[in-house]
This record gives sequence, C-alpha cells and structure tokens, in this order.
Amino acid sequence: MEISTTARISLSKNVSEDAMVVNNEINVYGVFDGATPITPFKNADGMNGAYIASNLFKKYFKNHFRAEMTLSEGIILANRRLMEEMKINKIDINRPEERWCTCVAIIKIDKQKVSFAQLGDCMILAEYHSGEIKTLTKDTVKDISIRAKKRREKDRKKGLILPDESYYQSIKNQLIYNRSMANTVDGYSVANGTEAVGNYIQLGSIDTKNLKSVLLISDGLFHPKFELLHVYKLIKEIGLEDYSKGLEMEELKSKTHSDDKTGIFVRF
Repeated sequence: MEISTTARISLSKNVSEDAMVVNNEINVYGVFDGATPITPFKNADGMNGAYIASNLFKKYFKNHFRAEMTLSEGIILANRRLMEEMKINKIDINRPEERWCTCVAIIKIDKQKVSFAQLGDCMILAEYHSGEIKTLTKDTVKDISIRAKKRREKDRKKGLILPDESYYQSIKNQLIYNRSMANTVDGYSVANGTEAVGNYIQLGSIDTKNLKSVLLISDGLFHPKFELLHVYKLIKEIGLEDYSKGLEMEELKSKTHSDDKTGIFVRF
C-alpha cells in the first residue's frame, strides 16, 4: 500500500481550515474541511471555528478512535466533543450560523474491505481493478443555495413570514439561511455538534481485492473545468501534489477564488 498526501493553504488565508489524519497504526485516513465561520469568534490561539472543528476531528481520529469502532461511531463521538468544545467557549449553539462545523471524508482499511464515511463536500472516489472509476459519495453542499430558495418559496406558501428574496442577495444573509439547512432532508450534511448528524452520514464499504486506489479530497481540489472523474485521472497520472500546485497556478492566473487543498491518495 502506497499513500501520498497534499495539504496546501488557500492563497487568501494565513492558516488552513482543512485538516487530515494519517493513522497508519489502524489504517484510518481522513480529510476534514472546516466551514469558514460567519461570526468572528477566535480562541486564545487566534483560531476560528472552522480550524477548531477540522482539527478536533483530526485529533480524535488520530488519538482516540479505536480499531474496533465503526467510522460512523467515530464521527458521532467526535461530533459530540465538538459540541462540548462550543459550550465551553460559550457559543450560542441555538443559532445554526454560530456553530462550528466541518465536512468529513474518511476511510478505514481492513484486510477484506475498505469502509468509508462522508459528510458535506469532502469527496471519496475509487478505482477498481477493472479500470472503472467511481464517485463513492454525494456532494450534499452542491446547489444548496438553489434548494434554500425553493424551501423559502414553500415556506411562504405555507404562510411563514420571510424577508423578500432581495434580502438573500447578500452573501452573509444567504449563508446564515443555508446554515439552518444543515443536517435536514433537503439540506446538506455536516458535523456541527448536533445529534442529527448521525442520520446523514454517507456510509459504505468495498471489497479490498477489487480496489486499485482510493482518493479523498476537500473541495479545494475540485477543478473548475473538469468533473471529479477526470480529476481522479489527472491525480493518478501526475500525483496529488503536482495536481494541487497546478490548480493553484491556474487560480493565480485567472484570479479566481482559492480554497485550502487537502487530499489523500491510497494505492493498493
């Protein structure tokens, strides 16, 4: 088994809000992408809720997750620790936009199978010995603003009083509303300390003998022009780090938004 990784900070940040765990002792590998907070909280070390959330998950799966546990159990327990940490820091947990949160993509490799678990827009893809490449997870953050607008339309028809759509032209107002859709049926999945997260973890497993490689990435490694299956082929061809650097160069040239880039590529 060969493992390669990349972890590059966004061109617009000083500190990455992504984190990764490489736990070779129990063959657990994960990528975590903290959601940039809407509120200005920072801890004594100057770190925001996104950094705290992603790194809390990293530390949990590095130091506390046990080989006999399922990934789902690990996510739920780490998520509870996140809630405890928010309470200690007097975060208003009743306001969705105040909660710290992180997306998750994680795998556990056993002799006979590779188990996977996912939340949000961190993604997991796999290549089989047949040459077929599959996206194992669904990006639940994709098109969230479209679904949010549809939900507001339904709520207005039910008689609920909501601001006019012009109010949601503001990115901040849009994000605040979107956060209220975390871990709901038509919303998106994310570890944000609430117990509801347990209902929205995407889970699965693959027979190890069928697998050639597995890729875990944060959304910063999505390519603006290519689908994820093509991204997989590029990474397989040139490697994670070179792909990540190349994407960064394209962002510099086009002056487009740059996000933290974190990935793990496992070849069997």
